[in-house]
Amino acid sequence: HIPHGFYEKQLKEYFSQFGRVTKVRLSRSKKTGKSKHYAFLEFGSAEVAAIAAGAMDGYMLLSQKLAARVLGKEEVHPDLFKGANRVFKKVPWGNIERERHNRARTPAGEERRVRQAVERDQRRQQRIAKAGIEYEYEGLAAVVPKKAKKTKFED
Repeated sequence: HIPHGFYEKQLKEYFSQFGRVTKVRLSRSKKTGKSKHYAFLEFGSAEVAAIAAGAMDGYMLLSQKLAARVLGKEEVHPDLFKGANRVFKKVPWGNIERERHNRARTPAGEERRVRQAVERDQRRQQRIAKAGIEYEYEGLAAVVPKKAKKTKFED
């Protein structure tokens, strides 16, 4: 139940009052990077961890009631602290997708894109006919200009 705005740096600073914090891992959403409101901390010694868990269990922090407990060695996954103590860097997915969408297409890539659109349209027409709906429309195949054939002239 970690409140919003209480991230890795704040967790490490706050829990350092009990003893040396060696690792901090705040769970975040892969899509948005926002906190999932739970974290794992590793202390220098097991005694310090037990004291911190006992003191912070049920503690009200920024209008959130914390739930803290000590995990046994058998409960700790080997990859639990993978990527711990790293500063979170938000991935600009919008910019990446915008650049991908707006990139210049090669003639072969454009031809492939048009071919796939025509195939999708034909499958859509087949599904409409299979459903028993009488619907006639000019498909994409009629709108797309035909590829020019190469003509060889004999001398």
